[in-house]
Amino acid sequence: MENNEPKSEKNELVYHIPKGWVRFLYIYYILLIVGGIAFMLNIILMINTSHKTNVIANADYVMYTFFVSMLASAAFSGVCYSRKLYKACIDGRVLFENTNRAVFIGNIWYFSLRPIFAVAFSVLFVVCLLGGVYFLMNGLDCVMNERMVYLSAIISSAIGYSVGNLLDRFSIVSEKTITKIQ
Repeated sequence: MENNEPKSEKNELVYHIPKGWVRFLYIYYILLIVGGIAFMLNIILMINTSHKTNVIANADYVMYTFFVSMLASAAFSGVCYSRKLYKACIDGRVLFENTNRAVFIGNIWYFSLRPIFAVAFSVLFVVCLLGGVYFLMNGLDCVMNERMVYLSAIISSAIGYSVGNLLDRFSIVSEKTITKIQ
C-alpha cells in the first residue's frame, strides 16, 4: 500500500481542504484582520476624542474594553491562521482532493473556529482581569480608563495570535491531570 501524502520533516499536519474552501478561509481571515483592526481603531479614536472632553463613563470603558479585546484577538488570530494556511499551501501540505468527508469537515472547522476560540479566551481574560481588580479594589472606578482598553488590546492580541498553543497546553495539562486522578 502506497501513501501519496507529502512527507513533512517536522511531522506537520497535512490538511485536506478543497480549493474553494481555501479561498473562503483566506477571505474570512482578511475580513477578520481588516475589520477587526478598523473597528478597533475606530473605538480607540473615539475614546481619545471623548477622553479630552470627559464624556466617557466607567461603564462605557468596560464595554470598550470587551469590544477592543474581542476585535484584537479575532484580528490577530486571523493573522496567525492565515499564515498557517498559506505556509501549509506553500509546503504542499494542503491536499485539494479527498474522499473522506469527515477529514474535510474537521479541517474546515479547525480553521474556522480558531478565531472564535480566541475571542472566547480574550473575553475570559477580561472577565478575570476586571473581576480581580474589582475584588482587590472593591470597585472599578480607579482603573477604568483608556489604559485598561489599551492593556486589554495588547494582551488579547497575544491571546489571539497564540490561541492554538494555548489550546494545546490546556489539552496536555488536562490529560496529565486526568491521568493523575485515575
